[in-house]
Formats: sequence, C-alpha cells, structure tokens
Amino acid sequence: MNKIIALTKVFLKSTFKNYKTKNISDKQKSSKGMTILFLFSFIYIAGIVGFLSCQTIGTLQAIHQEEMFLGLILLAIMGFILIQSIFSSISLLYFSKDNEYILPLPVKPSQIIIAKTNIILFIEYFIEIIIGFIPLILYGILTMQGPIYYIFMIIVLLIIPIVPIIISSLFVMIIMSFSKFARNKNKFQVIATIFLIVFIMLMSFVSSSSNNPSQEEIIQMVTKANGMTTMIKGYFPTLSFAIDALNINQFGKALINLLSLIVSSLAIYCIYILIAKKIYLKGAVGSLVSGKRTKKIDLKKGDYTNSNVTKTYILKEFRILLRNPIYLVQCMLPAVLFPILMIGIAIMGIVQEGGNISEISTMISQEQANSVFIVAGILSLLQFFVMFIYISATAISRDGQNATFMKYIPLALDKQITYKVMPNIIMNIITTIISMVIFEYILKLPMIHMILIFIVSCIIIVFESYLLILVDLKNPKLEWSSEYSVVKQNINLVWPMIFEIINISIIVLLAFVLNKFNVNIYAYIIIIAIIYLIATRLLLKYIKNNQENLFKKIY
Repeated sequence: MNKIIALTKVFLKSTFKNYKTKNISDKQKSSKGMTILFLFSFIYIAGIVGFLSCQTIGTLQAIHQEEMFLGLILLAIMGFILIQSIFSSISLLYFSKDNEYILPLPVKPSQIIIAKTNIILFIEYFIEIIIGFIPLILYGILTMQGPIYYIFMIIVLLIIPIVPIIISSLFVMIIMSFSKFARNKNKFQVIATIFLIVFIMLMSFVSSSSNNPSQEEIIQMVTKANGMTTMIKGYFPTLSFAIDALNINQFGKALINLLSLIVSSLAIYCIYILIAKKIYLKGAVGSLVSGKRTKKIDLKKGDYTNSNVTKTYILKEFRILLRNPIYLVQCMLPAVLFPILMIGIAIMGIVQEGGNISEISTMISQEQANSVFIVAGILSLLQFFVMFIYISATAISRDGQNATFMKYIPLALDKQITYKVMPNIIMNIITTIISMVIFEYILKLPMIHMILIFIVSCIIIVFESYLLILVDLKNPKLEWSSEYSVVKQNINLVWPMIFEIINISIIVLLAFVLNKFNVNIYAYIIIIAIIYLIATRLLLKYIKNNQENLFKKIY
C-alpha cells in the first residue's frame, strides 16, 4: 500500500507539474492573471451548464419526468469519461515519460497499474465537477431533496467513473500488448488508437440496438410517471444502480442500490487488476523499444531544387502532426472522429426511441419562421465539434526549444504564423465538411443555405485559428519532457473551449435579437460574416504590426 501511495504521488506530480509557470519577473504576474482568467472561465462555463440544467429540469418537472434528468446526466458522465479515458489511458499507461524510470524498479505491475489508474480517475473527477456535480446539485435544490440525497450523490460521483475507466484501460492494454511484435511502433500505436475508438463506437451501437424497445413498449413506458428513465438504463454496467441510488424517495431501495453500485464497481476493479497485471508489462516494455530502423537515403538531383516555401512549411507542420502518435491522436483525429461519433450517437438515440430521420427533416423544412434558429443551431454545433482540435493552440509549444528556429530563418514572422495555423484551418474545414454532409442528409435544407453556412463557418475558423496561436505565443510551453505534456498538461488548451463557448453565445444571442425584427436567414448570415470578417481583419493587422513583440517569449 505504501508503494502504491508513493507511486501515485510521483505520477501526480509528474502529470501536473508542467501546468506551473516559473516565477521569474513578469511571469509571476502573468501566472496570477492566467489563474484569475481560468477561474472566470470556469464560472462562465459553470453558469451555462447550470442555466441549461435548470431549464431542462423545469421542463421535465412540467411533465412529471424530472427523474429522467438523473439518468441523462449519469449516462452523459459515463459516456464522456469512456471516450476521454481512452486518450488518458494511452498517454498515461504507455506514452508517459516516467515509464523509463519506473519499469526497471522493483515494483509490482499491479502497483504501477493501480497508481496510474488513480491518476486517470483523478483527472476524470475534474470533468465530473462541470458535467455532473453542478447539474445534480441543482436537481437536488429544484426538487427539494433532503441531506441524504447529497451524501448519496457525492458517493455516486466518486464511484461511477471507475467502470468506464476500467473498460477503456483494459481495451488499451489488450491492444498495446501486441506492440512488441510490431515493426513500426509509431504506426502501430496510431492504428491501435483508431481501432480502440472505432470499437467503442461499435460497442455503443450494439448495446443501444440490443435494448431497442418496440413502439408499443415505448408508449407504455412514456405513459408512466418517470418511465422514460428506464429507457436509458443498461448502456453501462452499474448505471442502473447509480440512477436508482439517487432516487431517495424510497430510502431502503436507494441504499441497497448504492451498496450494489459500490460492491459491483469494486468487484470489476479487482478483476481488472488481475487481468491487467498479466498483460500490462508486454505493451509497456514494447512501447519503450524504439521501432525506428536505419534507412539508407538516396538523394537525387531533383531533391536539391528549390521548392515553394509556403508548401514546404505547411507540409512540415503536417509531418510533425502525422508522425507523432500523441499529436495525431490528440490534435488531428478528433477532427474526423468527433463529429461522426456525436452525430452517430444522436441518430441512434432518435431511432431507438422510435423516431424517424425523414420525420425530422420534414418537421424542420416546415419551420420556415424559425429558419434563423436552425442556422444558428447548425453553426453552434459546428463550433462545438471543432472545440477539441488543438493544432493552433499548441503550434508554437510543439516545437519546444526548437521554436527559436522561427526567429533565424529569412521568413517574415507573420507569414510563419499563417503557415502554422493552416493545418488547424484545414482540419477544422474537414470537420465542417463531414458534419455538414451529415446535416444535409438529416435536415434536407436548401443547398444555398448549406453553402452560406459553410462559408460563414470557414470565416469563423480562420479568425479563431489565428486567435489560438496568439494564445500560444503569449504563453508558450517550450520546456517539456514528453509530447504528452504539450497536449494534455497545457493550460492553453482551455482557450479553445472558452472561445467556442463565446462564439456559440454570439451566434445564439444574435439569432434571438434579429428574430425579433423578423430578419431573414440571408441577412442573419451576412451579419455574422461581416462581424467575423472585421474581427479577422483587425486581428491580422495586429499580428503584422506586433510580430516582433509577439515572439519575445520565444528564446
């Protein structure tokens, strides 16, 4: 036990030490400013989550379905943690720099696994504060729950992340246990990660299909008070226990379900440790062995010819992203997988509850008066999907100490900024295209509307890509021990979320304001386009006029 506690402390320090900035001269003030800004952003996001939770609870109370909120929140927590912990498990279990020092020590595999799983669990608790703790606290207040509810709620929130983390970690270990047989480690790690994500998506689809009730059963459940809650049980192990444990109207039953949740989670955890200690070392040791082979390079005469600077620079940025498994998984893959995953889950949910995609498109096509809100909704979803693309937010930090190279080559700094944001713009556009193809299939909107939405989305993408690289220039993370710390232990990564929430707020607020004046869809799109075009123009002018000053922290 002492070794587990000591290892947990070591992993905890190595995981979070890179968030700190050095207290040198003005950096101390900058650190305090970032802390204040981070707290303000947290309050802002928490306020939005709280507002949406209150609205949802009020709506469900009106139809006597308030307990459905518990199921929705707990399902959202477990689903989000399941996906997020895939990336955390791969990074902490296999790509962590401390593996080189820990694995040779006289420490049991089970002790390493428990300590690293504790860190993953600790990380996911931060997510729960936003998507779990705040909504459930508000539920307790609005439904006038007693003290027992809050005690049970805290216990449930502490227990429910265990199973999705175990599922993700176990699949990661099984796949990575074959890494020592792979000839190219980097390619294998990338392929394994993609396979894991696809497998989780398929598992979600199969589980939802297996519990698909008939139309008659749906009608019968909906007619019962709070009967809709039972529709979403069974997607994850222990979810049913967690939902029923918070229904303290029947205290005895709630207590039994809480104990069942604890016992079943601990049993699954013990089985996980027994399996993991048998297979973890295979992948961990295999990931440390370099998969690179010396290769003879034959230079030809054409290799010496001058090439286009723009093309060469942008390709260089893409090569860095593609060749490094961590950058590829954390920065690029979400651009392709996230919209497909989110929209796919939404479609499966609609179909499972007896809905029909054609009915949705017909209903939306008839809502001509609310077409502005439809456009606002699509633009908001597009902004949400690109929230997890961190290419611009880490463009300077990824270079580390080599970032000083930018100051010495004969190329204007503002042009280099443009070349560095191009991969972010391209991947955002790919996300937008994938999303809009799916939206068009579902909504059947006029093609001219979709084209205009795409153009406006691209304008917003360009503006935000430049804005995010400015954040990285203002607070670059140039000293890091592993690529993992650049994309997971970097305070700059909170900014994409902040900016996207601000963008969504502007889009939605403008829709409400203009709708009162009966502004049509074209005027609405043009106004948004003008706002962001002006903002982009001002931002580019600022970069050009202050390019030397922007690079003062690159040394």
